[in-house]
Amino acid sequence: MTVTRAALQDYFPDGKVAGRLCPVPEQGCIYVRNAKAGCSTVVLWLHRVHTGDHEFLPERNIHKEHGLPQVKDVGWDQVVKMLAGDAFRFSFVRDPIRRAESAYRDKILAVKNDRWRILVQESLELPVDPERELTFDQFVAALEVQEPLRMDAHWRPQHLNLLHGLVHYDFVGRLENFAADLARVRDLAGMSDAPIEVRNAVARPSDGLVDGRPGLQRRLRDIYARDLELYGY
Repeated sequence: MTVTRAALQDYFPDGKVAGRLCPVPEQGCIYVRNAKAGCSTVVLWLHRVHTGDHEFLPERNIHKEHGLPQVKDVGWDQVVKMLAGDAFRFSFVRDPIRRAESAYRDKILAVKNDRWRILVQESLELPVDPERELTFDQFVAALEVQEPLRMDAHWRPQHLNLLHGLVHYDFVGRLENFAADLARVRDLAGMSDAPIEVRNAVARPSDGLVDGRPGLQRRLRDIYARDLELYGY
């Protein structure tokens, strides 16, 4: 499949692909965002590399406060060429099971934004109540009935976030080896160095939500089977 603007915009049913792309022509690279896989940290690092301001920290949300070019600034023609091979293309992935646990803890359990909890309730045809507790079992049940391409990016299968089959990468790093893999991105792309500042990382309890629950783990492995196959988890 050839990378074209139409193909990119048609990949997701809502057509909103520009927000997934982070082109940095001056650094000769393009980063494709993958939520819950070090995305905020990578964007901050790219901002520091791009601007040379190694002390920069956002006041609130790095995704809204960075100084990186947007697709509209670069232009679709150049972005398409970058994704087709005129730039170093990279992203990051993580263990799909741990990523789902992280999405639940961060977006459902912590209730940072009502829309995520409501989305799960609507999927399960439950009464919409942002204050109502949702268990991890209910969250998994919602994932089972949601159409993958229409899932929220925080728990959408990672190969879809990475536009698998359309974009071919020079490097896909792993969150589990984050610092070393980000250093490889820097070296392979020939980028200058900048300090890494981990963002939005929440310490994971020693016990995972599926530990000791093989049935629940099998259900998640079925949901994320393609990710497990493609990325070797």
